[in-house]
Amino acid sequence: MKRISFLICVVSCFFLYSRTQAQLKPAFSFSLKEAQDYAYANNYDLKNSAYDVEIAKKMVKQNTAIGLPQIDAGIDYIDYLAVPVMILPDELAQMFQVKTISFTEEYNATIRAKLTQLIYSGQYLVGLQTAKAFLETAKQKMVKDKMDVRDLVSEAYIGLLIVEESTKILDSTYSTVNQMLEDGKATLKQGLIEDIDVDQMELNRSNLEATITNTKSQRLIAYNYLKFLLGIKENQEIKLTDDLTFFLNNVNKEVLINQQFDVDRNIDYTILKKQEYLTLMQYKLAKTAYQPTLAGFISAQENAQRGDWTFFDAYPWYKTVNWGLSLSIPIWSSGSRKYSVDQARLSVEKMKVLDEKTKVQLQLQVETSKKDFTNSFLIFYNKKKGLDIAGKIYEKTFSKYRQGVSSSTDLNQKYSQFLTSEADYILSLNDLLRNTIHLQKLLEKV
Repeated sequence: MKRISFLICVVSCFFLYSRTQAQLKPAFSFSLKEAQDYAYANNYDLKNSAYDVEIAKKMVKQNTAIGLPQIDAGIDYIDYLAVPVMILPDELAQMFQVKTISFTEEYNATIRAKLTQLIYSGQYLVGLQTAKAFLETAKQKMVKDKMDVRDLVSEAYIGLLIVEESTKILDSTYSTVNQMLEDGKATLKQGLIEDIDVDQMELNRSNLEATITNTKSQRLIAYNYLKFLLGIKENQEIKLTDDLTFFLNNVNKEVLINQQFDVDRNIDYTILKKQEYLTLMQYKLAKTAYQPTLAGFISAQENAQRGDWTFFDAYPWYKTVNWGLSLSIPIWSSGSRKYSVDQARLSVEKMKVLDEKTKVQLQLQVETSKKDFTNSFLIFYNKKKGLDIAGKIYEKTFSKYRQGVSSSTDLNQKYSQFLTSEADYILSLNDLLRNTIHLQKLLEKV
């Protein structure tokens, strides 16, 4: 009995262990490059972009098939509940001794098949070119979507690292503030400081705790957002292997500032050129409405008529085979085709204006982005230096305060100064890295 109980216990433990292991998902470790590559395969928007390309491919095949042979077949069956008759003229009626005659049997069946081939159609030719251009546009759009996701992942990756860096600084500051409070309480017992000083220290710690709580909440939001961009499920964890030093080391001010902007190879402009071509194809397509359409066909059918329902017996089926050509010539549409062409032509003119506007706009964006990058670069190193100085000032003031040389008022001022410097440093770091990503994307050649 004891052996059975022992076996049941072992099996139960193994079952519980297996379930626990099944619920634990292995953590993903990502460098920035690995995170971007993972997003290329799993990001929700990129999956839809891939489907858009496949849809465009099918559209090209669909339009191509319109100009290939088409075969249709069918079966018609008619059962006359009342057979139609013809009234004979009086002379024939007297001759045949009947007033009416029918040339139709009660049961009728027809089997038919028809092959058609489009020989010439301007709309078909231009439509096929348009479909191919749409495919190229879809492919180019997917390139842009990949670039957008790549940069979004970069920003989210950096954003998470910045929040974690901010958390580390706040935790370190909290240790100092907490120690200062404990020392203050001890000093208060000795009667060397007033209780208002201790109250101020407790207020500082309380405010810092609130800031830490808020920062940790921001960290969770940034963490989940990065997972969303990567297409990672909610119950899976991720770890980042690159740090902020890695990103700062890759910021090359001279290269970015001196790099020339090539508008013709900018992703937004190349997509616009694809859209211009599509608009031009729509204009050409509208003009083909004036052109004739020529098609050929060959048709075959067999007919049978029965007085009794004996279609599967050896009664004859009568065959008919013919072929021919069909030419459709547009002559007069009361101005409908003309106005359609006019609208398409005006759309082409609009695209020309948009082309010029986009060139100027992109050039201004590059110039503005370079200025923003330069300013953020200088501000960051200024704020970094300021944080180091504020930290040293705060540490020295804290040391003097513990020695009784510095007042609590002075210490609180230096503490506030340090927190402000820390917030400015984090903000400037975020601005620098984001402006770097934005400028790199504008200057990137495709």
